[in-house]
Amino acid sequence: MASLELKDGRILHHVTVMSDEPDCLVLRSDEGLVKVLKSDLPPSVAGSAPAKPAAPALPEMVMQAFNPNQVVEAPRDEAPKPAPKPVQKPNPGPAPGPGPVYKGCSIISFKVRTFQTAEGCAELVIHNDNDAMVELRPGDFVCLTWDGARHGGRSIITDAFPPSIKRREFIPPHADVDDIVTFANEALDITAVQWAR
Repeated sequence: MASLELKDGRILHHVTVMSDEPDCLVLRSDEGLVKVLKSDLPPSVAGSAPAKPAAPALPEMVMQAFNPNQVVEAPRDEAPKPAPKPVQKPNPGPAPGPGPVYKGCSIISFKVRTFQTAEGCAELVIHNDNDAMVELRPGDFVCLTWDGARHGGRSIITDAFPPSIKRREFIPPHADVDDIVTFANEALDITAVQWAR
């Protein structure tokens, strides 16, 4: 419509009907979105508004009462169906590995991070519960990726200034150590870090 004059005196320009509600119309015009009562519309426009289509008749849904003790028996006249082939699901995570304690030490937490050009690294917090100092080597650590692949540790790095790259780490008794362990130069989707043995 080019313009529409309402009974209350307002004039709307370039009107388009957006929705038809039971008692009003929502119109888009140059003045913006306007909700107009059907009683305010001129008689010529009120009758020409598109009628809402009736909702299709849906079949009535009937539900059974829930009975937790109900026993459902299979029909006896049916022939046994062949068992469906098992669907091979992707491995949702790493397989369970060695115990959480090795040489009296526990991996408290890990966080995936990079170190210089090596992207397959993890920062570990290791706790020594022994009364003696414990020596750990990079090969004592293994990381697992989402597809279940295992990658052995290559080196241990203490992130200080300057960083210290080590082939072994000595953990004092009853202490925590925060180190970076490199597993690969390329980026890895590390899901877990655990002891190799």
